[in-house]
Amino acid sequence: MTMSEKPATKYFDAVVDELYGVEPGEFVSLRKRYEAQARREGEKDLAERIHRLRKPTTAAALVNRLARKHTDELASLVKLGQRLRRAHRDLAGGRLRELTHERNERVHALLDRAQALSQGRVGEPVRREIEATLEAAVNDGESAHAVLEGRLTTALSPRDVFESALLTGGSGTEPKRAPTTPRLSEQQERQERQRARRDAEARARQARDDARRELRIAEREEAKARRRTEAARAALEAADQEVRRYTR
Repeated sequence: MTMSEKPATKYFDAVVDELYGVEPGEFVSLRKRYEAQARREGEKDLAERIHRLRKPTTAAALVNRLARKHTDELASLVKLGQRLRRAHRDLAGGRLRELTHERNERVHALLDRAQALSQGRVGEPVRREIEATLEAAVNDGESAHAVLEGRLTTALSPRDVFESALLTGGSGTEPKRAPTTPRLSEQQERQERQRARRDAEARARQARDDARRELRIAEREEAKARRRTEAARAALEAADQEVRRYTR
């Protein structure tokens, strides 16, 4: 991409979009390349703007890549958040539980997508940051817009969905409710979060146990293979000696 192809503003926007779509390890070198290109063409202000672009954290970079690679799934999660906020506003307990369960499933599916995009290199701290960012996209429209735009520099912190429903009036078209009324709804949401956290911990423990079991099996197989190798080597040596006995 060259500057002659676009006006400065559109060029900068295209640079930003490209930078925040690459892996973190490629960000700095690509930014330097575009900064140098702008300076060569006499665009000092543009070069400074490019220079000031912050490298995203690992979690932010993976969410940015989700926004590009799994756009529809991310957009569906955001739409689910809108329905969830309406359920909070309306104190629809049954609907709230149903949507919360669906939210947890969608968030975990996207976490698996992020893990795949990273080729399995996502550790637990980064996974928690990605999860928090996805929760933020569910809980308030401002965060949802930032996530869908795919230009995050750092992970987001989720605003309580109850608070978000109050601030936005749910769908944005109906009046706000007083914060003293829906205490039960707030408690339900807290309980759902705790349950989701326990479920996630249980899955993590199960994965750890499975990995340990696989390791033990692999170690046993390795020991068997080692014994077979030693036996084959001994048999070969014996046969070799037998051959030499007859050829003397």
